[in-house]
Amino acid sequence: MFQVAVVIPVWNGEAVLGRCLDALARQTLPRDAYQIIVVDNGSSDATREIAQRYPGVELFEEARPGSYVARNLGIGRVRAPVTAFTDADCEPAPDWLEQVLRGAAANPGFGVLAGNIELFDEIAQEREVFGDYERLFSFPQAHAARGNCATANWASPTALLRELGGFDAALKSGGDRQMALRIRDAGYPLVYVPAMLVRHPVRASRAELVRKRQRLSGGRWDRTTRSPRLVHVLGITAVDTIRRLRRAAISRDLSIGRRLAVMLLTLQLAGVAVGEYLHLAGGRKAVRD
Repeated sequence: MFQVAVVIPVWNGEAVLGRCLDALARQTLPRDAYQIIVVDNGSSDATREIAQRYPGVELFEEARPGSYVARNLGIGRVRAPVTAFTDADCEPAPDWLEQVLRGAAANPGFGVLAGNIELFDEIAQEREVFGDYERLFSFPQAHAARGNCATANWASPTALLRELGGFDAALKSGGDRQMALRIRDAGYPLVYVPAMLVRHPVRASRAELVRKRQRLSGGRWDRTTRSPRLVHVLGITAVDTIRRLRRAAISRDLSIGRRLAVMLLTLQLAGVAVGEYLHLAGGRKAVRD
């Protein structure tokens, strides 16, 4: 029986999936100790052909759009007591799965093991400020106990994921945090394990950051049940923006000029979020993750 399974949802990932699967092939665990499941989420490129080149990789297809519904299909195919998640554009460290099992052994009764996500520049940055912004605000895994657990580097007991019904398949973004909080509310701890390392590319362009903010805004909109919904999400955006401005202003890793640039970008992306909420309030559907 496998000790751990890896579930990777992918949509049009022909440019990145091979790198992820190469990294999984280099794991320090014996190959027969872990299962690799790739769930194609309706790709129109060569994603499926690339996955099929890797011996032992199990490929499934989920036609309904959304990474969470794809992950749920993967959970149903897992044949291991622990399920780990990463993304198709990520590169797990060689000992990632070994550290997952060590973390599981060191934290009996855990709900989520949230690993360290190290950002790297996949392509030449458009401008320095975009990389600065990502490194300041993306993937706060160290605060896993608050629900900040990203499926780019996540492990949970398979039985628990099934017991709770998996991720919310209706969400296109933001389902990571929602699922983590459901697990915590069920009485299982969310644990940060820094030795579990996955590398993730920086979204080092304005277009990528705008698309990301639109996706995250759509996810928050779909998760929000309070009324009036628009007022609530705008209030959260205002509070989050103030916090980010403060964090950028006091960052010791950036020069004053770079801090100011990040603060300006923060305000611009807050405007993107507000615009997205107005569109969603008018009936537009959230974009997929």
